[in-house]
Amino acid sequence: MKKKKVIFILIISILLLGAGISIYLGIYYTELTKPSNLVGISIDQVDSKLVNYLKLDDKYNLDDSFSIEANIDFDLDSEDYLNKSKKDKEYLEKYNTLKNLSGTTNTISINQNKDEKKSLIEVNSVLNKESIVNYKYLIENATSYYYVDDILKNFVNAGTSNYYEMFVDENTTLDNIHYVHDAFLTAFKNNIKDEYFEKYKVTTNINGSKEEVNQISIRVDDKLLHKILNGTIDDLTKDERANKILTSANKDFAKYKIKDKTTLLGKKENYTLNIYSSKYLNNVLKYEVIHLNGDEKTTYTYEGNVSKGNLYYIEDDTVIYSMKISDNDKVLECKIDDSAGKEIGVLKVEKSEVGTYYTFNFDDGTKKYDVIYSSKYDNVKDNKEFVNDKELSFKYIENKVSVLSGNIKLNIKANTDAKIDEDVSNAVLESTLTEEQKSNYDNKLDSIRERLKK
Repeated sequence: MKKKKVIFILIISILLLGAGISIYLGIYYTELTKPSNLVGISIDQVDSKLVNYLKLDDKYNLDDSFSIEANIDFDLDSEDYLNKSKKDKEYLEKYNTLKNLSGTTNTISINQNKDEKKSLIEVNSVLNKESIVNYKYLIENATSYYYVDDILKNFVNAGTSNYYEMFVDENTTLDNIHYVHDAFLTAFKNNIKDEYFEKYKVTTNINGSKEEVNQISIRVDDKLLHKILNGTIDDLTKDERANKILTSANKDFAKYKIKDKTTLLGKKENYTLNIYSSKYLNNVLKYEVIHLNGDEKTTYTYEGNVSKGNLYYIEDDTVIYSMKISDNDKVLECKIDDSAGKEIGVLKVEKSEVGTYYTFNFDDGTKKYDVIYSSKYDNVKDNKEFVNDKELSFKYIENKVSVLSGNIKLNIKANTDAKIDEDVSNAVLESTLTEEQKSNYDNKLDSIRERLKK
């Protein structure tokens, strides 16, 4: 009798355990198959890939007291603009802008001393001994100032600056950037709600084979995009630390909203995201983004995982380009084929301990692109000093005529020796500026553009 009771209790325990496991698995599967969860995982995967190739190595982090001196050189040309400039004033102005930029000497310096709570940004550009830009922005004693030498020979007091309020609890600028990045992603994902999705059981092509899969779809028009972005901003304002950091950069951040009258997508424009996953384990098998703009339809389809897959660019229902993508976290490569399967381009990104290297080559017989970007670090003293040389060279040829070509070089010297010594004793209040002076400040960029056109 006693033995039967033990067996009975054992059977009941097994049944209860099984029921518990079933309930847990059911809850887990329900959470796993939520549209917002699938989208969130996808966003995190893409973000992780971007961070891997864009993140600055910790040994180049100079903390929050530093000096950066940068020189920028342009060498730009256009055979197409030159040819058209002989008959068209607009192209003459474009060609002059390229040549004038190529003749400028440009420097940018950024100095910051966290202990003294002082920061200074200076931008200078000279063309044939003529000053095009001489601009300074200073933060000192919780006050911001700016200076533009051809408008007023004094600093202008722009009022209170909250910039240094974000440095609390020994947080560095890099800490704050990482925090805002993570807070934004979390807020953005939280505002892509399950109620915005439709769910289906469908049969679709996966890597050339018909498969029965789960499909979730979200259609984003201008109204929904406003709702998602404004919800994201609201969540960031409710995050005390994120709000403080962003308010230090923009004092009106907490009041910011994307207004209804601000058009992000046209009346006949929308994007649809489709995610296809396996029936039982819910592994994502294919992503599809469809852009509709009036009668125009463009589709981007990706089949594969985060390390390897195929991307297709489709106009209406015709595949224009297919791309084979592979990524091992050190080298990302994308080979581009045309609709006939002929390789017409390659994008390659390489990351090493001393920098990154990007190449892009494309030639479809009508248009040809050659782009090379490199960023190399030298003379590195961990968290103390480094030299960084960046170079971008490019050429765009259409119908065998060079539309735009050139080189842009950026040499950066950085160290922890910040030097800030500006006299603001004669600064004038922004409220005392004349209407003409205010107009000159507001239109400074336009005046620079006009000078470069000559």
